[in-house]
Amino acid sequence: MKKLIAITSAVLATSAITSPAFADNISDDLRMAEARYESMATEIESEGYQVDSLYTEPMTTSQKLDTVKEKNMELKGVLNSLETSQ
Repeated sequence: MKKLIAITSAVLATSAITSPAFADNISDDLRMAEARYESMATEIESEGYQVDSLYTEPMTTSQKLDTVKEKNMELKGVLNSLETSQ
């Protein structure tokens, strides 16, 4: 029984330590993806195109990251088409 309590305590302590680290990583990933989006959006807008806002409704951090990644892919496609048309 004492070993079970010790093991359970160790697992809980480990999960408590790693959860904030994971949250920081996803937040960092989101900030980097948003920065890439803003950079590409600025470049596209300088060519006279309108770029939509990133978020239209409340989302979790992971949903925001997925949305930003998707929109980054769209903007890359637009940039590629602008480069090939010039």
